[in-house]
Amino acid sequence: MSTRQLDILILFDLSKRIDPSEYPELLKTEGWKNDADLVQALKKQGHQVRLFGLFDELKPLIQELQENRPDMVFNLCEAAHNDRKYEPHVVALLELMGLKYTGAGPEALQICKDKGLTKKILAYHDIPVPEFIIASRSKPLRSLKKFNFPVFVKPLKLEASEGISQVSLASNEKDAIDRIKFIHDRLEADAIVEEYIDGRELYVGILGNDRLTALPPRELFFKEVPEGEPRFATYRAKWDDNYRERWGIDTGPAGRISEQQEERILEICKNAYRALGLKGYGRVDLRMKPTGEVYVIEVNPNPAIGKDEDFMLSAAKLGLDYDAVLSRILNLA
Repeated sequence: MSTRQLDILILFDLSKRIDPSEYPELLKTEGWKNDADLVQALKKQGHQVRLFGLFDELKPLIQELQENRPDMVFNLCEAAHNDRKYEPHVVALLELMGLKYTGAGPEALQICKDKGLTKKILAYHDIPVPEFIIASRSKPLRSLKKFNFPVFVKPLKLEASEGISQVSLASNEKDAIDRIKFIHDRLEADAIVEEYIDGRELYVGILGNDRLTALPPRELFFKEVPEGEPRFATYRAKWDDNYRERWGIDTGPAGRISEQQEERILEICKNAYRALGLKGYGRVDLRMKPTGEVYVIEVNPNPAIGKDEDFMLSAAKLGLDYDAVLSRILNLA
């Protein structure tokens, strides 16, 4: 593990313009706890740490990178102009400037934003994914006759479970077409319709570039949802604390999985990570049927790495503490 002291610029995105003098106060707020922990940990390791928040102007960022060129950019930036579609563009800028940065490159970020393209690439590499079809706004679907129901309907390129609710699960063609229309009209987005995999939802973190470390699986639990009811992560299940508490929704170490099955799951996740060209760290989301069949649902570059997030909690199971994981992420960059 490298002990060389680095000049690190932590790059993050802002939802509005904020003067840099306000960053210290920002880090004291609850919503910025993960960022504050990161700053403290990197300083504790002896690194010099600076912060830069990006909103809608690139010129100040370019100036900062040119005039005070860092040894490393710790990339936490997920948007520009308050729009996530520009996330890959920011990383492409770092590459054009010849800077080292943590996490995935622009190509992997762009691919993983498109759930359909992701699944096409994974299927090409014989990685199991649900059957799916793309419903574009420019050519709306009129029929789903060839699909087995139920199906799951969600926005093709939106993230963080946006556009996913209980009615995303459609039990018949009419409900599916209605949900597609809602996504087209209300969210102004293309949609993806995929086979609903009834079963457990698992998350596997990956560390590495060429040689990969797959972390022990985590599982999404629905402790208060009646047996037999559909169980999947909606937008409210992800972001509404009261909703999560009411239905007992939480993540934890995966329930019982045989050693052979876990080995297969981790191998599938490594293959998916490689097929999509991820670097540094990532997370693979899966669904597992009661019969044991596993399907990759999504692959997430640069997942949340706060102390209390699934990625770090899973790494701890392998004896990798917070500081050790951060050091590895820096070295992988």
